[in-house]
Amino acid sequence: MSFVHNFSFNIACSALVFAFGLLNQSLLASHLSRSDYGSFTLWTQTSLLAALIFGEWLRRGTTYVVGKEKKGEGSRDNIVIYVGILVPMVLLISWLFRFKLVSWLGPLAFEHWYLIALMIGAVISQRCGQAILLGLDRLRMYAAVPLVFICSYGMMNLFLWWNDTLSVFSGLSVFIGAAVLASLVAFAFQQDISGRFQGGDRKLMSAVYSIGRRGAISVLLVFLLLKSDLFLVNYYLGTDSVGVYRVAVIFADMMQRVPDLAGAVLLAKVIRNEDKNSLTWRVTCWMGLFSILCAFILATIGDQLISFFFPGYEQAYDPLMWMLPGLIFLGVGSVLNTKLAGLGYPAVTLWAPAIALVLNVSLNLFLIPKFQLQGAAIATSISYFCWAVCIAWAYFRSDYQANRESA
Repeated sequence: MSFVHNFSFNIACSALVFAFGLLNQSLLASHLSRSDYGSFTLWTQTSLLAALIFGEWLRRGTTYVVGKEKKGEGSRDNIVIYVGILVPMVLLISWLFRFKLVSWLGPLAFEHWYLIALMIGAVISQRCGQAILLGLDRLRMYAAVPLVFICSYGMMNLFLWWNDTLSVFSGLSVFIGAAVLASLVAFAFQQDISGRFQGGDRKLMSAVYSIGRRGAISVLLVFLLLKSDLFLVNYYLGTDSVGVYRVAVIFADMMQRVPDLAGAVLLAKVIRNEDKNSLTWRVTCWMGLFSILCAFILATIGDQLISFFFPGYEQAYDPLMWMLPGLIFLGVGSVLNTKLAGLGYPAVTLWAPAIALVLNVSLNLFLIPKFQLQGAAIATSISYFCWAVCIAWAYFRSDYQANRESA
């Protein structure tokens, strides 16, 4: 199926995911206090960070071996075994460090330390199930899984709100339930893979690790680049400010969602050597225009959107405005980075986010104490620009060399 058809379907699903996600976050922010909403944000972002550390190599490597070597059955079995071993291990680690988690995630971490392990296992299962679908080029099913997650998650939260039992703990619990349900759906969509469990494949797992580890490091660095400011805001300003800053990040994520989807569809094409006729560059130009349009809309009516969906969080508008320049460059750079990732994660996909991350953290340490949330947003915008410039330089250099060799 063509890039345009797959991308169009993914856009439709992404629009629904964002719409339901926005309503869900609005419900959480309005029902929870600012501090509790900030704590909830730290829990979810920490679980995503841990899922990247423990499972991103499996996700990235699985997409590659399924797409290139058609090893769907073995990949599925390895994922099931890995998650089955990982969850008990993380449960033990969480119990041993439950006192440390209090300073990181708040008092709730001491009583409900086990939630972090369950969240990590559920997230890894869902993402790895999607990785198989992406490798099989089943892009419509790939796009539908997040929709299953957000719809079930939102409905569960709505039920809790209706019964006046929505809290940080119950919200995290239904997050786990929704991720498990989405995982089951992701594996159920793999109709062209035998349903019989055949046991693990060590040789395949070794190949997945060898291929996926560079991608995992790259993605982990990019994630820290995008989300590290949340933890620094918590360190300097507390969970109340994290809640406000999170609202700004929600709208920033909206701008990045479409370029990320374009990158996911493009990655499947690059892996299968179907990136023809300057497809990457054309997609990059369109994503740049999309990012500029989104930035203009948010600059014009962003304050009204925040007031409507997140009453009481109007302070999020100023940091959002300072993020916009960097978000435009981020949208462009993410597409070019996907092309480089499909070519085997050259060194720039590691050192570029590493440099930008160091710059981001350094600027945050200097700017947050002086300018509060605006300082965090300025640091973020500058670091996004730095990362995008490095990625663009590497892409054009690689493209120039490829054209020169073919001439």
